[in-house]
Order: sequence, then C-alpha cells, then structure tokens
Amino acid sequence: MSDFQISSSRTDEPFSSTTHRYYLTPELSQRLNLIRHLIQNSEQLLFILGETGGGKTALLNQLKKIAEKKNEHWWIYTLTSSPALSKEALISTILAAFNVRQDGKPIQVLQDSLRSHTAATRYNGQLPVLFVDDAHKLPLASLKFIIELAMQGEQLTRMRVVLFCEPQITSILATPEFEIVQKNMTHTLDIPSFSANQVRDYLQFRLQNSKYSNVHPFTGELIKKIYIESDGIPAEINLYAEQVLQQFAEQRQEQTHRYSLSYSKLRWGIPIVLVLMAIAWFVYSQYSKPIETPVKQSPLIPTLSDHAITKMTQKTLLPTTDLLSHADDDFTKDSNQSVQTEVPEKTVTMKKPVKVVQTELNGKEWLRRQNSNAYTLQILGVHDHLTLKKFIAKHHLNDIATFKTTYRNKNWYVLVYGIYPTRAMAEAALAELPASLRENTQPWTRSLDSIQKVIE
Repeated sequence: MSDFQISSSRTDEPFSSTTHRYYLTPELSQRLNLIRHLIQNSEQLLFILGETGGGKTALLNQLKKIAEKKNEHWWIYTLTSSPALSKEALISTILAAFNVRQDGKPIQVLQDSLRSHTAATRYNGQLPVLFVDDAHKLPLASLKFIIELAMQGEQLTRMRVVLFCEPQITSILATPEFEIVQKNMTHTLDIPSFSANQVRDYLQFRLQNSKYSNVHPFTGELIKKIYIESDGIPAEINLYAEQVLQQFAEQRQEQTHRYSLSYSKLRWGIPIVLVLMAIAWFVYSQYSKPIETPVKQSPLIPTLSDHAITKMTQKTLLPTTDLLSHADDDFTKDSNQSVQTEVPEKTVTMKKPVKVVQTELNGKEWLRRQNSNAYTLQILGVHDHLTLKKFIAKHHLNDIATFKTTYRNKNWYVLVYGIYPTRAMAEAALAELPASLRENTQPWTRSLDSIQKVIE
C-alpha cells in the first residue's frame, strides 16, 4: 500500500502546472542537442517517446524556446493532437500558419498547396519543422498524413516532423497502414525518468524563489519515498510534493494561529491583573489595614511553561540547501549550469526602424555596417541573380539590400527588407507586408548577426 494519497486539488505553488520553469538534467540536455542536430541534418522522421507525465510537452516547449534563439531559420509550427482532428482540419490548420486561405478548396488542392508552400519556404532558406504533441492521440488518417509529409515526395516539399508520443505508438505503427514507416529509416529517442539524486535536485530546483526556499519539510527519508512512489516521473513527483507542501503549510498556519491566540490572551490579561492590583492597593491604603482580597488568575492569562514553548517550536524546519548536503560538487555545478537555458539578449540602442533613403541597391558592405543585434526580413533567396533583379523591379520595394552566399553548393542571392531594432518590431513589419508577397515567397525574420556571418 502506498504511503501517499494523491490529492486532486491543485494550488499555485512551486509544483503546480502553472510553474513554467524547466529542470534540465545532463541526459535531457544531451537529447535536446541531438534532436536539434537531427532536425537540421537528417531527413529522418523523429519519435520522442515518454510515459504519461514524463515531460514530453515540457521538452517540446524547451526545444522550441532554444530553437527560436539558436535556429532562427527554422519555420516552426506546433500541433496539439486530438482524436477529433481530421486530415482536412489538419491541412487547413498548417496552411493557416503559412498565411494561406483555404476558401473551401478540395482536399487534394489543399495538399498540393501545402507541398508548394513547404517548397517555397525551404527554397527561401528556411526549414519547415512540425512538432506534434501527443501524436498517439491522432486519428490514423491524420497521423499517416503527417508521416507522409516527412517521408514522401520531392525533398524540397518535405517538412521536418518530430512526433512526441507515448510508447504505445509503436503498436500503431506496426499495422499495415504504416508500411511506409516500416520500410524507411526513423530515429527514436526516449525521455528518461529521474534518478533518486535527480528527484532531490528537482525538488530543490522547484523550491527556488518560492516562499519555501528557506524552510521546507523535505527530509532525506521523505525524498526517498517520493522517488519510490513516483518512479521518477515528473508529473507524479509534482503531485506528491504538492500534497506534502499543502500539509506542511496547514500545520504552520495552525501553529501560528495558536501562538497568536496565546499572545492575545497574554496581552489583555496583564492589564486586567494590574487593574485588580491597583484596586486592592487603593482599598488597603484607605482603611489602613490589611485587606485580604483573593486574586484569582484571569482565565485570559495563559500558562506558558518552558515545556510548552519548547514544544511549540519543535517543528523541523529544514533550510533548502540541506537537499544538496550529500550531492557531488562537480555534478551539482554542472546541473546548476545546465538549468540556465535562457540566453540574455544584447542591449539594442536603436529606437526605431532605420529608413534608408537610397538611390541604388544596398549591398554586403552596407549590411556589415548595421547593428548585429538588429533584425531584418528575408524576402527571397534564389540561385539566379537575374531572377532577383526581376523580382525587385516587379514589386517596387524600397529599403532593401542584397547579399551573396552559398546554398547547396551553388551561388545564393538573398534579398532583405528593412532594419528593425528588435525581433518584435520585425515581426510587426512582417505582418504588414502585402498578402501576395507573404504567400508567394514566405518572408521571415532574420538577425543581422546571422547574415553578417555568411556574407561572401
């Protein structure tokens, strides 16, 4: 029989699902780096397997956060699975992310449109990446279509697909409907459960910057029980730890209430005793003779013995740092460093987009002189320089610049538009581009730093 009973009530505390902090173990860090490498360099379909509550969604969100900073040329769309998500609705959802109107078109036309926009995005220097959370919940037709997006058709029309799912997906893929998976190479990674030491470190991590950062009830014995009962699964750890904290808070509240009540009695009892003593002294002085006035102790006066005070403060209050008392110093150092996944952005002093009054096309030297912390919009990338010139003449664009680099071992001519101090301002400018331009070339936000590194 379990020593714990999981409470159904949730509170906004360190172990609540509303706490968006990610605990990164060395194993998880290794998997994140490997997933990013495979997405960038492999055409294989990726499966990320984890038990219910094992941290699949958290890993997906962390991967997306890192990619937005380090792989800005990825075009990322995250799909949340549902048993009711039909193939038609799935295609429409992804096309909407491409800013493409469906207008009641037949499904075959929508499929062809999705393939063409995927190709246009890749041809323009971006890599379309589709993250699918809880892929095992999808209807078979929708799941099969997503797999075909990654494994069928011309290379430029394929999307990179990463499926986050429970291990039961392997049984689904063994059916005849998924022969394409059985005959092609795929890559599967698992999400490991926490070890006993990692459970301890995880509790420490979640308690940081909370009201329990200095005082908490997690003893070594209690941590061991949580590890055994949870099997190292984060969602289970959160439930048990949340229940323990709730009981701990209730005990402390009760203790505080008792102390407050005793103090209140003491505060009002002493003045009453003083008044009675004053009356007794007055009567004695008036009649110049002893007056035996029995003075009974007011019921409001508490009896606080040393034993009671000691008992009242006997609660075991452990400093948070005790959780790490037996941790290996090198591992703790590495673990703490691995948690810091946020990359601070450099300060940008520019206040507004730089409007360039130009009489000729800006080139690589002009781009090199721009602030590397700023952003621009990549409008088009082509192998033929003449095609680029015709495009510029057709769309009458101002505030533009071009540069040359190499893509697929061929010359690659790129057209960019505008200079913006922040990514948010660039995204706002992207939304204001003509719809025809957004749909035909799939422009995207790009940092000046990434451009300055590849200019030839």
